[in-house]
Amino acid sequence: MPTTQRRHDKPTATNAFLALMNEWPESWAGDTKDEPIGRAIVELMRPFVVHLQTQGLTRTTVRRHLDNLWAIGGEIIREINDHRKLRSKPPEQLLLDAIEYGEAPPLSSANETEQRSADSTARKLLLYLRAQRNSER
Repeated sequence: MPTTQRRHDKPTATNAFLALMNEWPESWAGDTKDEPIGRAIVELMRPFVVHLQTQGLTRTTVRRHLDNLWAIGGEIIREINDHRKLRSKPPEQLLLDAIEYGEAPPLSSANETEQRSADSTARKLLLYLRAQRNSER
């Protein structure tokens, strides 16, 4: 595929991936109180998805990370519903706590391979968020 074609595909793919993320807060929500937290988590993840696209990863690889991000976000929302006191934490802290050790939270329906894949995404996301924080200082 010519290089110019690839350049045009990247923004289109990125826009498609970002558009998919718009539906996540509603898909995660146990009730309407979950949606604002979900939207905030999505907004924290969006720059990471753009970053992945700029790394020259294939669409399949970016899509795998996107699927893992969806699963991680869903587990965060599940956790705040199981432990209501977490609802008072800022969304950024919820996300950082979920991936604190470079691992995804245990995914409720994942097999070992899927969990390892989510852990890989969590590590990349954690490194990205730490780099963003350091660049803001």
